[in-house]
Amino acid sequence: MFQSHIYLEVRILVSTQRKAFMPGEKPVLNSEVCKKVCAFLKAFNCNILKTVYYERHKEKLNVPESAGFSGLSVKVAEKGVMPIEFHKRQKLIRIEEVRIEEDAGRLTHSNNVSRMDYTWAGYASVRIRTAADFELGEEAELFLNELRRRIQYMRLVENIPVESLIRCNAYVALARYPEKPDYYVKLRNLNSFNFVRKAVNAEIDRQESVLSSGGTVDSESRLWNERQNLTESYKPRPTEPSEKRQFELLENAEPFDMSEILSELAGEDSAGVSVDSKIEQPAERCRRLCSQYGLVKVRAEFICDDKARADFFEKAVSAGAEPVMAAHWLCSEFMKLLKWSGASISQSPVTPERFARVMILLKSGEIHSSIAKQLLQHLHEKGGEPDEILAENNWKQITDKEVLLPLVQKTISANPEEARKLRKGEMAPLEFLTGLIMKETDGLASPLVVKSLLKEELHINIVYVISMGGSICGRRTKDGAVIAADGRVLKSMLQDIDPSIHYQVVQLGRMLSEEIEPADWAVLISEIASLIATGTATGIVVAHGTDTLSYTAPLLYWLFSDAEVPVVVTASSKPSDESSEAKENLHFAVETACKEKQGVFVAFGGKLLSPLNLKFERPSPDGFSNWNMKTPLYTCGAGPLSGLFNGFLDADEFVMRQVLREAANHMLVCRVYPGLRAESYVQLVENGITHIFLELYETGTGSMRNGDYSLKPLLTKGRKKGCTFFCTSQQQSLLDFSGYTTSRRMWREGAVPMGRLTTESAVALYFAASLVSDTNEELNQCMEAYAELFE
Repeated sequence: MFQSHIYLEVRILVSTQRKAFMPGEKPVLNSEVCKKVCAFLKAFNCNILKTVYYERHKEKLNVPESAGFSGLSVKVAEKGVMPIEFHKRQKLIRIEEVRIEEDAGRLTHSNNVSRMDYTWAGYASVRIRTAADFELGEEAELFLNELRRRIQYMRLVENIPVESLIRCNAYVALARYPEKPDYYVKLRNLNSFNFVRKAVNAEIDRQESVLSSGGTVDSESRLWNERQNLTESYKPRPTEPSEKRQFELLENAEPFDMSEILSELAGEDSAGVSVDSKIEQPAERCRRLCSQYGLVKVRAEFICDDKARADFFEKAVSAGAEPVMAAHWLCSEFMKLLKWSGASISQSPVTPERFARVMILLKSGEIHSSIAKQLLQHLHEKGGEPDEILAENNWKQITDKEVLLPLVQKTISANPEEARKLRKGEMAPLEFLTGLIMKETDGLASPLVVKSLLKEELHINIVYVISMGGSICGRRTKDGAVIAADGRVLKSMLQDIDPSIHYQVVQLGRMLSEEIEPADWAVLISEIASLIATGTATGIVVAHGTDTLSYTAPLLYWLFSDAEVPVVVTASSKPSDESSEAKENLHFAVETACKEKQGVFVAFGGKLLSPLNLKFERPSPDGFSNWNMKTPLYTCGAGPLSGLFNGFLDADEFVMRQVLREAANHMLVCRVYPGLRAESYVQLVENGITHIFLELYETGTGSMRNGDYSLKPLLTKGRKKGCTFFCTSQQQSLLDFSGYTTSRRMWREGAVPMGRLTTESAVALYFAASLVSDTNEELNQCMEAYAELFE
């Protein structure tokens, strides 16, 4: 097996005002630049040298004379580290050396024309060379993004996009494990972090192909061709390490003493230094936001990716915004407005205080989500104060119960027949009475508050029982086959339930659960969302078949476990006409729906099971269990998709049908077994499959040998086609690609570990994420982030 060895050489412009070296006959390092750089390097735990020596580039660089380019270079630090994590594998990237140099210009591209930009030529820059600790292009991209965040957080250069400050070359080599390579290929023309990732991976594939066929790879420089997605030969380069041949020592130059700078960095007064080495770093801030405000990692990471965004968020919370709600609206609706207008968060008239006021109004119920969106858009486009805009447009809802209660009581008295029907459990008159009160208030009353008051005044306590078919709603024919029946079976089983419980059976499906398709899920999701939105439901019960319950239950968990109404799913291994199991499970589910306040539950065999990691083991009254779970999970505050996204609630049933069908058409589940010819699946990837769930062995193993029964061709060719592989385990195990060389190879091919999630729960997560993701990239990020919640 070949092991990849990759290191980066990164150049960062650190000043647009100061030269790296002072003018004069003898070289003198600019002490202000040195302070700034060393303060920055403290964040990487670099060993800053006490004495630095002046060197000069051996190669003559083509820089205009007007730039005052001297070619000097000084090594100021070494032996630093930066942690990264890719697909749950943590790694420390060693920083071999850091040099202060002069910017030599940068290659720019515009309208298919490349040219050198010498605007900052001669100004201070830093060259960071890492050790060959990277194995994948994705790791290199992660490193560069973390470097970008740290530059931004420490305000190395103000008023210039951070991405334009950084240039990078990558060095790639392969060797048979555990040997070390005797060559490196230098990759140039890498004008974005995305290019770095793609170029490194393409070069790994090229070199592996050459070496696997018995050839040799020469040390050379190659250029990245983005159009053709490959690297092209540029010029040969020596096999000697670049750091040994790039510089020559200036023998007569007096070394630069770093003692004063080191003493300042040790904690004494550092006045005059524009970078504070003690500033909270992005990763630290992300962890704090998770613990302090209850944010999930994926949301905190997005917020902390940009310092201005993170500052905005914390100021909004300080101004009274509820943290989880503020995080959701900041990362969704507000970011859409910024993207649409092309403005940065600091340029928008929406200040943290105005944003917080919108969140407070929404949280209190004085405005609903549609008005909140309109209000944010108005603030962003025209400015102003939220309360004044609401008053001008008459957008503010009436939510005061003391104001609405007399109207509710008056309406009930004037409509006794409708009130009688409601007390008996018929919900149709609810919308009629609500409409009367809305008309009385010119549409300004909050419908949710009105319905809540109607429920309280009429003592309405209703559980909706949704029939999705299956044995629990079925019957056995004379020839012994079970067929799907309808909701009348459920009604007959509920006749002797506690009379204080009002219920209403909703017929959605008349099928056996093995017949369920994604479109049927769309109908179910839409119905549950509608029932929750009416404000009439005490609880919701879903009567379902057993065969696919392990898929439907986690799907509802991902979407509704943060809803204000409990959802209880139940089933039966036998029809009601031959066993009491169906009736007992149904009664247990209805009682649970009345008792619980929030969450998604599975009521089966007298036990409450978690919908997550639900396994159907056998057709019997104790046929379900939870894998990889010590304590059953029914809610996961701020974790499920329902708590982070609510776009799917705005989508109609038709849209959800189309989205779920499209998701199903682009995914595949494959259980690994000895003799699996993974090559046969490659054609499916060619035909449009973009997501494959691989059910592997134990912690993430499978054959990666060169042969007919290897997963390697599928992973390699799939990755080139942009296919994502989500990996689960056939056993009750944490899948993290640990312990085996085959696991490590699968990780290197980009396979995504799904942690402790079972295949069924991971597939359900895929469908839920499809409903709320705009792109495959967002869907993939969502999948990986939520897998981490349940490690």
